[in-house]
Amino acid sequence: MQTLSPWAAVIGSPIKHSLSPNLHLAAYRDLGLDIDYRRLEITKDSLESFLTPWPGNLVGLSVTMPLKQAVIPLLSQVDGLAKAVGAVNTVVPFPGGITAGFNTDVYGLVAAIKEVKGPDFSPEKAVIVGSGATASSALAAVVELGATKINLLARRISKAGNALQAATRLGINPGYIPLSAKAKARETIENADLIISTTPREVLDEFYETVTFNPAQTVLDIVYDPSPTLLMKRASGAKACTVSGKVMLLHQALMQVKLFTSRTPNLEAMRKAIF
Repeated sequence: MQTLSPWAAVIGSPIKHSLSPNLHLAAYRDLGLDIDYRRLEITKDSLESFLTPWPGNLVGLSVTMPLKQAVIPLLSQVDGLAKAVGAVNTVVPFPGGITAGFNTDVYGLVAAIKEVKGPDFSPEKAVIVGSGATASSALAAVVELGATKINLLARRISKAGNALQAATRLGINPGYIPLSAKAKARETIENADLIISTTPREVLDEFYETVTFNPAQTVLDIVYDPSPTLLMKRASGAKACTVSGKVMLLHQALMQVKLFTSRTPNLEAMRKAIF
């Protein structure tokens, strides 16, 4: 793909729902940069052919599911955090045909939670629901926030491999609770200070209907479409503190723009584009 003007894109499948174009275009316009930004439907099967060779005038890629792990072996180098987490959501080209992978999801999660809870928020007990690339990033985020008791909840232990491998690389030993152990899973969530859900929408709605949340809890659901999710409705109804997945998306996109342009975008200009 060739174009005369610089451009960036978000790649993944499905991609129609992504709000990344709203965020990036708002940032580029505010910075006075003539950079286009697109949604591109790219699957695991088409990823290598898309990246080889690197498309002309492409200044950076936002990478979403299911490509955050599949892209890693196709890159020249991977940042230390992204390597430890095992997930890349940002790719930037450098001179000499070098492509470098980064992870801004960890920053986005931490910044979103601290925006709502304050800079000194430090949960003791954290629960991450899910086991994929975003769950792996959430592990690093809760460690950065200071959590000392961390549990992973996933539907099957065979599906928890990615996050458990990331935990080993991060030097932590979280508990693992299969969601099939409903009573234990429910008890674990009800006793947590911080809950981060990384599962697709509606997958666990039946389970969340059985959970009793409380005002001392903080709940972040990465799903932002449709909004609010059942999880967020249940949590807010119990007066728990809720953190929108849009706020996480906003902060991780800010770091992507910095990596793509070496400029610091206006966070509030970006926020207006999605709220």
